[in-house]
Amino acid sequence: MIVSDPLAGFHKDRFPDRRHLWRVFRVSHIYRLILVMLLLGAVGLDEQSRLFGKQEPTLFLGAALAYLALTLLSMAGAYWRRPKLPVQAHVQMLVDLLALTVMIHASGGLNSSLNSLLITAVAASGILLPLSSALLAAALGFFLLAMSWLVNQWHMVQARAPEPWTALISQLHNATDDLVHLGVLGAVLFIAAALTYALAERARRSEALVRRRTVELLDIAELNQGIIRHLQNGVVVVDAIDHMVLINDTARTMLDQPNAEAGMTLDALSPPLARQLRAWRDRGGLEVPAFRPVEHRPELIPRFTGLSGQGAATTLILLEDSAQAAERLQQIKLAALGRLTAGIAHEIRNPLAAISHAAQLLQESASASASASDRRLAQIIHDNVRRANRIITDVLDLARRDRIKPERLALAAWLETFSQEFIRDLDGPSPAWNLTVEPGDLTVCFDPHQLRQVLWNLCANACQHGVRPGEIPQLAVRAGLENGPGRPFLEVRDAGPGIPAENIAKLFEPFFTTRSKGTGLGLYLARELCEANRAQLQYLPSAEGGSCFRIAFAPTHPAPEME
Repeated sequence: MIVSDPLAGFHKDRFPDRRHLWRVFRVSHIYRLILVMLLLGAVGLDEQSRLFGKQEPTLFLGAALAYLALTLLSMAGAYWRRPKLPVQAHVQMLVDLLALTVMIHASGGLNSSLNSLLITAVAASGILLPLSSALLAAALGFFLLAMSWLVNQWHMVQARAPEPWTALISQLHNATDDLVHLGVLGAVLFIAAALTYALAERARRSEALVRRRTVELLDIAELNQGIIRHLQNGVVVVDAIDHMVLINDTARTMLDQPNAEAGMTLDALSPPLARQLRAWRDRGGLEVPAFRPVEHRPELIPRFTGLSGQGAATTLILLEDSAQAAERLQQIKLAALGRLTAGIAHEIRNPLAAISHAAQLLQESASASASASDRRLAQIIHDNVRRANRIITDVLDLARRDRIKPERLALAAWLETFSQEFIRDLDGPSPAWNLTVEPGDLTVCFDPHQLRQVLWNLCANACQHGVRPGEIPQLAVRAGLENGPGRPFLEVRDAGPGIPAENIAKLFEPFFTTRSKGTGLGLYLARELCEANRAQLQYLPSAEGGSCFRIAFAPTHPAPEME
């Protein structure tokens, strides 16, 4: 099985100018500073007990002092971050190799114990430098060691033989041990450079992967917190000893604990909820009934779930408002009932049309010979067919109320057009129409066809019921902004006797009517259409008499200005 490398497509920056790489570079300078201080201390010993620089103490001391000065200068550049990190790393690599080679030469060459420091310097170059530069450092270190050994051999034969070149060649043929030692040191240098680079590269790749995964986890955690915070259900998480680990804003509102924070005990948050949790545990995970957290709050339905993994004792508590759950269930039932009723109403329409047509033909064929009672019966058939057909139309409108196409309407112009259409098509005397829109540029968001249907129903009711005997209907239509939240509203007010107090509570109930020929669906349909458009239809009693119906529209935001 071939396992793909998860980092195959990961971009590797050899010298990212990041804070942690500069920190590594600065730590390496501390190592160099301590090293050079120890070397200088070794020079201060007497010649018999001197550890390093016995062969050429002056050269050793000069190289150590120069190494100290360059290390301090490089430390300053590391803190100033000038020049860039790759340049400083390469320069420091050259300084390490040159200074250590000179000190090794002054301490006896290949036989010096300082050779391990050169290996350390080459290995350290693989941490920050690319592989090519690390191998170059190993090759340069081997070359400098070889040159130092050759110089030592030259000095030795020059002091003993009159022909140094011939003696040098002879000396090289006999220096098998030194050549093996030099070869081993060279191999160690290359192995140290390659191995250190491989380990450092693996560490860099692992660190980059961890950093990327950390960012992803933080993003996921922030997303989860945002989702939990805006859930409609309350969320509470408690540990094994019933201390809160998490709580969202909805749970604070449901439990009437706006200042609740993680760390509180569940008993301090809500004693009834704590009792429900203990009951759930005692029952072995069976559901528990709803409870009321405080007197003035609705009942809550708790659902408990034990979380798996290391936090198996941690419990997730979901809180649901029982009133909202019942409302959603009722909406589902009403929606199903509405679809069923719409289907039945559609099927009833066809036989009604046939009955109406048959009654019309019967009335026309026997119009001359029919008695007054027969004509009266035919008219009764026509009236009831029209009424049944009107009920069916209203029921179908209710079934289609969710098919809204809201638009932004300028109320002043729209109401002016509606008033002309209503006065022209109204059956009966024309009403006295008083239209007021303040401010004049007031706009609302509503389906124009459904707003016409709602307003037509309200105005028609005002003309039929909101008029005193012997007077003409008087309609006052006023649009404006509420003082509080600033929501747009539209009022339809008449000058009639008003609605009896015992009927106000039943105004918007379906099939409630005070007329023998009414369907009782007009106001109910108007309210449903308003709610479908995020508006509210209210009846406002008036002390001066008459009736007032107000449509409170959803708040609208001003349209962005075009540049």
